Amino acid sequence: MRDLSRWKLVLGSDSDPEDAVVLNKDQDEVDELLNAIYGTTKKPGFGRSSHKIRKWLDAIRLKFPSDIVQILQEDALTRQGVQEMLLEPELLEKIEPSLELVAAILQLQQLMPDKSKAAAKSLVLKLVREIEKKLKSRLHLAVQNSVRLHSKAGDPNTSQIDWKKTIYRNLKNYRPEVNTIIPDKWFGFKKTHQLPQIILLVDKSESMVQSMIYASISGSILASLKSIQTHLIFFDTEITDLTNAYQDPVDILFSVPCGGGTDIARAMQYTQQQIRNVKECIIFLISDLYEYGNKNDLYASCNQIIQSGSKIISLLSLSDEGTPDYDLQIAKNLTALGVPCFACPPEKFPDLLPRYLNEF
Repeated sequence: MRDLSRWKLVLGSDSDPEDAVVLNKDQDEVDELLNAIYGTTKKPGFGRSSHKIRKWLDAIRLKFPSDIVQILQEDALTRQGVQEMLLEPELLEKIEPSLELVAAILQLQQLMPDKSKAAAKSLVLKLVREIEKKLKSRLHLAVQNSVRLHSKAGDPNTSQIDWKKTIYRNLKNYRPEVNTIIPDKWFGFKKTHQLPQIILLVDKSESMVQSMIYASISGSILASLKSIQTHLIFFDTEITDLTNAYQDPVDILFSVPCGGGTDIARAMQYTQQQIRNVKECIIFLISDLYEYGNKNDLYASCNQIIQSGSKIISLLSLSDEGTPDYDLQIAKNLTALGVPCFACPPEKFPDLLPRYLNEF
């Protein structure tokens, strides 16, 4: 019976119109995935739905090894509407950009011919610019406010005086007879002051693709600011360090193929080597924490970083997808080490940033 089930999967459900061979739940799910691109009578294909495409891409990676996934993707592109929707430049130019569609494009980018990739980049650029408009000024303001909070007591030049802080700290020196505050301490901004180093460590597995989009945009905005040193590092089982490599988030996104396993421990060990000053560094780990590397190595690396004086913040997602799916046990263990773990909608990240910058 097991052999008959396997043959039914190979030949497709069309070969058994009477349903004489009953598939179990797992086999039935595999059959549906295969039917989407190879079936003839059970409404195969994806239509115009980017949501269906993305759902199918996620599912085949759970059910098949990576070499088979590659074949299925290629067949989907040549046999079904995925090719028509994502690989035809003329259609790409007419499609309204959405986060889901851009996520699907990024997942399939390695299979795109150059002509289609150029059109796809234009589509991605539209979405990136929309998101930049929402985040850029707020991220700039978040960093500027953090710089102001780092004014120090001393003897500043007139142009460097922090008037708000100087007045507030000297209210006790108000002289009513002359209606004047006479400061005994002056506070000023130091032009050479550097904010803590920021490292965005981003999981580039398929489940994190929307977070990867927002992280790339946020990282490129922060990297453009001279007052803060920003690193942008992506990982699966390998490390892709794009710090200072690109200025445009579109170039970043198309230089980082989505997919692969997840080795957070290795990524954290690499990141530890990039820390400039252990007393002034914040690592934002953007991952759902599904670790396929050595968990004990992950905990050890995180503990070493925290004990040295740096901070690690675990963002389980940086997207608008709602409650994230994540490894609850690893999140609990990291929290016990002093790593806060929570999801962060992208529009909240500019508010979150100064909160941690100002802890140094």
